[in-house]
Amino acid sequence: MVWARCPIGLFKVQDPEPKSTPTAVFVSLQPTVTPAERLPLACWLNVLSFDAVLVALLWQFVFILAFCGRTPLWYESFVLASVVWLIYVADRLLDGSRLDLSRPHLVRHRMHHQHARVWMLTWVAVLLAASGVVVAWMDTVVIRMGLLVATSVLVYGAGVHFWPGRSTVRHVFAKEVQVGVIFAAGVSLIAWLEAPSVSLGVACAASALLFTANCWAVAKRESVADQNYDADRSRSSRCELVATWGVAAVAGVSGIVGGLPLLMAVCLLGSSIALLATTCCWRWKGRGLSEWSRWSSSVDVRRPWFDRWVPMADWSLIVLPVICWAIL
Repeated sequence: MVWARCPIGLFKVQDPEPKSTPTAVFVSLQPTVTPAERLPLACWLNVLSFDAVLVALLWQFVFILAFCGRTPLWYESFVLASVVWLIYVADRLLDGSRLDLSRPHLVRHRMHHQHARVWMLTWVAVLLAASGVVVAWMDTVVIRMGLLVATSVLVYGAGVHFWPGRSTVRHVFAKEVQVGVIFAAGVSLIAWLEAPSVSLGVACAASALLFTANCWAVAKRESVADQNYDADRSRSSRCELVATWGVAAVAGVSGIVGGLPLLMAVCLLGSSIALLATTCCWRWKGRGLSEWSRWSSSVDVRRPWFDRWVPMADWSLIVLPVICWAIL
């Protein structure tokens, strides 16, 4: 405090009180930008369709070793891997061609939509390579049986993608059932040609049920972001549970009484239990879809989704055959 002089006398001038420091939190007015996230390796395996190829190769190994007593030849594995890859990529290219980017969608459909030309060129190159190997090394009988399987694939593709009123076709012949049956026929094709038997028929039917249950589980899990998911099939959860338990029961009983080779029984039983554990884990973890920002290009284009837990479904079909392959 100080004294100041004025014409009428003295008056007191008080020192200004110290100003309190403002505690307000300033919020940036600029829009928040989510940093780009790296997709996990499991997502790339799914986008490139290598997960399906790996499952096919391992189960071909199981069928041929269990029923033919040998391991697959290199060209048998190459042709199967090529055909599975070609089927999956063609299916995803057709799905991607109808993709609406303003609605929720999956990473693999977005990748096939944005890079369709690259995928098509690669598809043609793989087709030519597989055709050359088939002509040079495969037996005529195998080629004939393979053409029958190829016909079923064409029927599947026409019914799912081009058939008028395809929602009705999907309701009667669910996409997942068709995929499971065709997949089982493909991986057991060589075994059917060399060692047909009732036991092989049981193994083929059980594996078809297992592959179908796997497809049901994945489709249900990804339904929130899959534009191609048919809501009429939302009741597949009970069918999936019944199919998985049925495979486990058949494999367990057949393994005990000797109706199936031990290798096949172990792989079917272990994979069905692993798939049941996977679905239980999904229910416990809840929803696991993540939105990835690296493909966000404008406000009118949604970012694609990927479920971190979905690869567990494929690993349930991979772990037991890998263990058996490593032991044998």
